[in-house]
Amino acid sequence: MNDKDAHDYTELFLRVCRPVERWMRRIILLLVISLCLLQLALRIPEIRHLLSSADKFEGVPIQRENRR
Repeated sequence: MNDKDAHDYTELFLRVCRPVERWMRRIILLLVISLCLLQLALRIPEIRHLLSSADKFEGVPIQRENRR
């Protein structure tokens, strides 16, 4: 492989990767924003009931006597 072939391959690789990288950045940004919004939504009890089924499996907290 001579120097011109390596240069052509690098140019072709960069031409293909730039749009893919741009879309991957957008998708990652969208996922991070979605994660933050969903975490904020889980702090609201009415919405948390709709989004998560784990609350109904938690049970009743143990009541301990305060001994001193």
